[in-house]
Amino acid sequence: MTSGVVIDQWQSPEDAREAGWDALVGAEDFFLTPDWMRVLQDSAGAWMGYLTARDGGRALAALPLVRATHESPWSLGRTDLLIRHCAREGMAGAAEVLAGLGDVDRLMPSMMSGGRHLGRTRLLLRPGADAETAHRIVERAERAAALDGCRSICFPYVDAGDRIQREVLHQRGYASHESGQFATLALPGEGFMDYAMGLPSRRSRRVRAERRRMEASDVRITLDPLDPADIPRLAALETELFAKYGMTGWDPRRSEAVLWAASERLGERALVSRAVRDGRVVGFGLVLAHEDAWFAHRAGFDYAAVGKLPLYYELLYYTLADHAPRHGVGTVHYGIGSTEAKVSRGCGLSAQYLYVKELG
Repeated sequence: MTSGVVIDQWQSPEDAREAGWDALVGAEDFFLTPDWMRVLQDSAGAWMGYLTARDGGRALAALPLVRATHESPWSLGRTDLLIRHCAREGMAGAAEVLAGLGDVDRLMPSMMSGGRHLGRTRLLLRPGADAETAHRIVERAERAAALDGCRSICFPYVDAGDRIQREVLHQRGYASHESGQFATLALPGEGFMDYAMGLPSRRSRRVRAERRRMEASDVRITLDPLDPADIPRLAALETELFAKYGMTGWDPRRSEAVLWAASERLGERALVSRAVRDGRVVGFGLVLAHEDAWFAHRAGFDYAAVGKLPLYYELLYYTLADHAPRHGVGTVHYGIGSTEAKVSRGCGLSAQYLYVKELG
């Protein structure tokens, strides 16, 4: 029964936390924690809102909202661009959804629901909460989006295993298609060698050979809390990575804003796997800690300085495998994209689905 359920909309993650949001956050929900949502609100340059459903003061469900416009620079986190991307990549059902919608420009502005991160954007539900509660908070999100002038509402990356949310969205008339594969690595044993030996034999030999190449190089690798003094350099490296993959208009000040906010809000939970050559940072991976897991979030490289060294794998896989045991970490979440590379290094996959609904 949901007759006593009250749904509220909050303007800050701190207000949402006071309403009981934290009680709904699980081990895989770092990007839905109020601390991370504050990082986004401080750096994203977009309107954000937070819905909670409560019964007698007990939180039952929660849903973050982010308003995306034609100016939002989120190539994989914006309704129109994401649908086009999925269709180009041949993801299941995407071409049919695109054909059915026609001109997806008319979907903008769009209310992105469930978080702005790439993978496992979702409605938070207390265990045992019923589908009717989910219906009510999604209905409230739809009304909030319409009142804000949005032409659509979108849940960009709903996990295949999120049964209640998927069924509710289907019943409410959302179109859907595959939008990616979420990669997660379960780390065995006590360090790099245990990780490497757990891979198939041919891959294991290659991984160990790559580690030897790194050890023989003059690149020094560290894993430490994010140092604010490094932020301008890290932003430049991320911008170089984006340019390599076609995002030539990225402004490094956007990267700086996120990194500064992460440093200020997360402290030692924001770690940087850092590569230094001749006193200069030539590569990095930002790793965010939550409970007994790490979330690999951002990266960047000086490609001229790195050459053919396997620095991506060293920073984001091998170094993390070495350091994870002493941090009590057994799982690393890598999100979407570069699926083949992630599977080759031992990741398992979970399909993600975009759900979109036009608002009249």
